[in-house]
Amino acid sequence: MSWATAFLAAVVGYLLGSISFARLVARAVAPGQDISRLKVTVPGTAIHFEADAATASSVGYHVGRQYGCLTAILDVLKAALPALAFRLWQPDAPYYLLAAGMATVGHIWPVWHRFKGGRGLSPVTGGMLVLDWLGVLVTNVLGLAVGTVFKDALVGTGIYVVFMIPWVLLRGRGWAELAYVVAMAVIYWVSLWPDLREHRRLRREGNYQAYAAARKVQVETRLDGQMADALPTDEVVETIRSFLRRRRP
Repeated sequence: MSWATAFLAAVVGYLLGSISFARLVARAVAPGQDISRLKVTVPGTAIHFEADAATASSVGYHVGRQYGCLTAILDVLKAALPALAFRLWQPDAPYYLLAAGMATVGHIWPVWHRFKGGRGLSPVTGGMLVLDWLGVLVTNVLGLAVGTVFKDALVGTGIYVVFMIPWVLLRGRGWAELAYVVAMAVIYWVSLWPDLREHRRLRREGNYQAYAAARKVQVETRLDGQMADALPTDEVVETIRSFLRRRRP
């Protein structure tokens, strides 16, 4: 293993990961809009959720879902592309995992933005896709099922990162792959702690189910408020079930 190549992979991954596409997309679409702070309320109630990260979700809430999706795709690619490049260049060494991992670190703690970034799910997914795309699909389905059972969209979307640990073990991957998925699981859930704390507050107040089931939410921005549709996990699952029923002969 070349330490020079490892250093190159780490630096390239971190610098690319530090590019905040959430800020760039929001700046292009809505100049002056502050997407790094988010307060979502259920109209007519005191129920609210607050976050202070520049994420694809906050872009979607502030300037539109299509821009949130674009941000998520760009965040996936900024980890997947350097990882794929290093994997093709050095297929017998785990440099690609280092590039992918550092892209996630850069996304969460970007040097360009005073180490204030996003939560990391998109770049984690980008790296995982290069590692084992089938595992990402399988564990995401399991995560959706868990989120549906516990009626918690936040857990449902992020628990797949943890499920990747037993998946890698079952697939007989090496120590580097195992170390990567364990590190990503730890880093992601640590970065998610502020959101988890907000969810705990909502549950403690008895307001979580009402918030999760809200058909409309009010987004308070620095400039003004805007209305956005909320799509609860239950509705997503029912949509998928309806589609599958229609596809059956």
